[in-house]
Amino acid sequence: MRLLLLLAFTAATCRVGAQLTETEEQRVERIGRTTWHSAVLPGWGQVDNGKWWKVPLVYGALGASGYYIHLEGGLYRDYRDGYRAMTDDDPETVYVTTFDAQEVRDRRDFHRSNLEQSVLVLALLWGAQIVDAHVDAHLLGFDVSEDLGWTPGAGAVVGIKLTRPIQYHTGRR
Repeated sequence: MRLLLLLAFTAATCRVGAQLTETEEQRVERIGRTTWHSAVLPGWGQVDNGKWWKVPLVYGALGASGYYIHLEGGLYRDYRDGYRAMTDDDPETVYVTTFDAQEVRDRRDFHRSNLEQSVLVLALLWGAQIVDAHVDAHLLGFDVSEDLGWTPGAGAVVGIKLTRPIQYHTGRR
């Protein structure tokens, strides 16, 4: 508990009265711009970050998801229209198939479920590439130098120190 209070106090004293420097303001603006670019056009945020190699992965994933949306959407519409034709009691509408109405309905429901899952995957992939661009923009300015030192901020540390001596027992009395 005492360590947490010490860390919180140190963190607070490091930032007291500190204003954002011009480079920090530019960094925050760059991160926001990169995130917005990635949300508007997939891959744009990765290009902003200089990670060109990620763009084909983004478009490959989104393209595969789009393909399955197109495929499952067509199959769903085909079985939907077929089920309507089979159950509308109109002799003018004919749907030629080897399946009965229940099987056509089951297939319609199956492909509708696949269509909805494909749309969900597309949305998740789109969101994942936005998160990737945002996190990568944060990590661009990350210091990877060999100096791992830390200098604490100035400020008084208030606390109580409790000590207990360690006694060794040899087993004799």
